[in-house]
Amino acid sequence: MVSLSRMYVYQHRVQYYETDEMGIVHHSNYLRFCEEARVAWAHSRGLLDYQKKGSASLFAVYETQVRHLKPAFFGDELEVQLEVKAEGVRIYIQYRLNARGQTLAVAETTHVSLDQNLKLMRLPSDMMQILENEKWTETWL
Repeated sequence: MVSLSRMYVYQHRVQYYETDEMGIVHHSNYLRFCEEARVAWAHSRGLLDYQKKGSASLFAVYETQVRHLKPAFFGDELEVQLEVKAEGVRIYIQYRLNARGQTLAVAETTHVSLDQNLKLMRLPSDMMQILENEKWTETWL
């Protein structure tokens, strides 16, 4: 995992169990790859504490989209590029999944922050400060 010019990059090696009998990644796993990247990004920014109960509720999934362009295969080294922006109570995260020198899929997830009673809440000010410093260059979908 590496951060290049504020774009977060996450690496994932495709495992056999993530594929079908032809060695092609099942479509449902692309959202899992995005989640792995999102959790790693949030942890790297100090927004998610694995040991703090409820810490992940700041990123409740509201909506997902994935556009599949080319298949990923068993053994591929996926590079998941991630960019984040906040608008109002929503956090938008876009992903570009690359392997073998090409873009395999693009995705976007929308998140909202929930309080302990699972009610919608404003994003904490410290989180907004971090999100304001994130890079957002384009909409990939």
